[in-house]
Amino acid sequence: MSQFDFLKDELNGLKQKDLLRSLICVESATEPVIRIGNAEKVLFCSNDYLNLANNSQIIAAAKEAMDKFGSGSAASRLISGTAKPHIELENALAKMFKKQAALVFPSGYMTNLAVLQTIPQKGDLILLDKLDHASIIDAAKSSEAEFRTYQRTQFDRIEKFLASDEYNRKFIVTESVFSMDGDFAQLAKLIELKKKYNAYLIVDEAHAFGCMGATGAGLAEELGLLDEIDIVIATLSKSAGCSGGFVASDKCVIDYLINKARQFIYTTAPAPANSAAALCAVEIIKNAKDKRAKLKQNADYLREKLKNLGLDTGASTSHIIPVIIGDNKKTLEISKRLFEKGFFVVAIRPPTVAPGTARLRISLQCDHTKEQIDSLCQTLGEIK
Repeated sequence: MSQFDFLKDELNGLKQKDLLRSLICVESATEPVIRIGNAEKVLFCSNDYLNLANNSQIIAAAKEAMDKFGSGSAASRLISGTAKPHIELENALAKMFKKQAALVFPSGYMTNLAVLQTIPQKGDLILLDKLDHASIIDAAKSSEAEFRTYQRTQFDRIEKFLASDEYNRKFIVTESVFSMDGDFAQLAKLIELKKKYNAYLIVDEAHAFGCMGATGAGLAEELGLLDEIDIVIATLSKSAGCSGGFVASDKCVIDYLINKARQFIYTTAPAPANSAAALCAVEIIKNAKDKRAKLKQNADYLREKLKNLGLDTGASTSHIIPVIIGDNKKTLEISKRLFEKGFFVVAIRPPTVAPGTARLRISLQCDHTKEQIDSLCQTLGEIK
C-alpha cells in the first residue's frame, strides 16, 4: 500500500472516463513540422500563430540580452531592481495599446490573477463570459469581489446585473477571441453596456494579439474600439513566440498593481532576455501585415474544407477551429489516428470544455502550407 493510493484511484477514474492526460516530448522548435521521437509530425495545435518562436531576430535579441544581463532576474522587481528590457518592453506595449502604462508578468495566467484579485474589491461585481479562459475564472473565484457568469449573447442578463445597486463597481471581463471555440466577443455591445452603466471593461486579447488589427494589437484594434477598453490583458507566449503576460491601462492602474498585486510583488521577475526577445517580437508584429493576412487565409481555407467534409466547426471565425466530436473516447481515437498518419492535433476534453463537446482544437500558423492543410483534411475525411 502506498500513502498516495488515493491519487492512483483518481487517476484510474480519469482513465476509465477517457480523461487521463500525459505529456508528449517535442524535440524541435514549434514550427509547422516538428519532431517527436524519430518521426516528423505536422503541428496543428500550436498557439505560435505567426511562427515567431524560432525567429532568428528574436533569438538574437535574447542572446544579446543574456550576454549583457545574465540568464535570470535574481529576485522580484521591487527587491533587486528592474532590468532595462522590462521597462523598454512595457513602454512599447503601452504605446501599442494606446494606454498610459503597461506591466509584464511571468505568464498570462498570472496576469489575470493579478488584475482580478487586485483591482475589483470587496463589494464589487465581476461579470464573466461562461466560456472565459480558466485563468480568468480562477482569478474571479479567488477575488474578494463577487462574480457572476453570462452566456455569450445574454445581454439582458448582463444588463440586469449592471443595473443593480447592490454592488459598488462592476467589471465585465471577456476574452476577445475564445480559445476553445474560435469565435469573437461582441465588444461593441459590451462597450455600449459598460458606458450605459458606468462599468469597467477588461478584455483578454491572448489569442488576438499579433493576429488581428492594423498593428497586431488585437480584435479591439481591428474593430476600432481600442480606446474604449479600460484594461487590456494579453500574452507574450502565443503569437509573440516568447513567454509571459502583460496588462495595459491607465498609469494609476499599473501603479496600483505594482504596489498591491501579490503576483507581481512576490515573484521573481521575467528573465531580461525574455523581455528583450518580446520587445523584438512586438516590433516584428507591428509590421507583420502579410503574416496576419496569410494566417486568416489559411484559417478561412481550412474552415471551408472542414465544413465541406460535414464536420462541426462550431461558431469559429478565427484561426482557432474546433472540430466538435462530442464523445471523449472517439475524440481520443481520432487524435491518435491522426498522429499515426503524421498530424499532431490534440484532443480537448472536459473540464477544458463542457461535457459532451470533446473536440479536436485545430490552430493555424501563418506558415502552414495549402498542401499541409489539404493533407490534414483528406486524412480527417478518411478516418472521421
